[in-house]
Amino acid sequence: MSELSSTSQFWMNWWVQLAVAMGTVSAVLVALFGQGFRAKFFPPKLSIALADPDGEKTRVQLTWVENNVEQRRSEDARYYRVRVSNGRRWSTANQVQVVLLQVDEPTADGQFAASWVGDIPLTWKHQPLFPTLRTIGPASEVVLCSVLRDKWLQLHPLIAPFNLEVKRRQQTRLILSLQARSNECDSPLLRVQVSWDGRWHDGTQEMRRHLVLEVVDEAGASSN
Repeated sequence: MSELSSTSQFWMNWWVQLAVAMGTVSAVLVALFGQGFRAKFFPPKLSIALADPDGEKTRVQLTWVENNVEQRRSEDARYYRVRVSNGRRWSTANQVQVVLLQVDEPTADGQFAASWVGDIPLTWKHQPLFPTLRTIGPASEVVLCSVLRDKWLQLHPLIAPFNLEVKRRQQTRLILSLQARSNECDSPLLRVQVSWDGRWHDGTQEMRRHLVLEVVDEAGASSN
């Protein structure tokens, strides 16, 4: 009986020592190779989604020149954003940008067709012009578009291309194709349809009738 007990004890200790050894080797590999090791064997998993379809109401500062004098005033606006998430927060995604790849608009027959194709980053939430790249462990957000009270709908690329109309003053329907990109991986494409009837309301519930954001599939139909 004591011999059987000794044998069992031996194998139990052996497995414990093996587990400790493997853990030590793994720790050494992570210490030696760090982010490179994680990026190769456990890469980040980027995804993008609408942050809040109702947007966020805020005040913005308008500036313009009139009779060679700079004028200023504050005005109501509502901002709509896209959230960038990493499914493996401990394996960070580096040099991340969310880029606008395509804008589709309805043609005369009501079908959507590309009106602009490119590759331009969107602006990060509450961030000055530079830097444009981020490290994503925890989620972060970029500005997709905004509506200024009784003025316009505006897209928010970091730099406005000459052939892209970023401000729309009339009723508008667009499909925006987006992707998050990093050194390690890219997210799946996200296609968001923006429908605005040209009007504004102070209330969140009421504004839902004037501006609608929804994710669409490749055929242009709502995925909800």
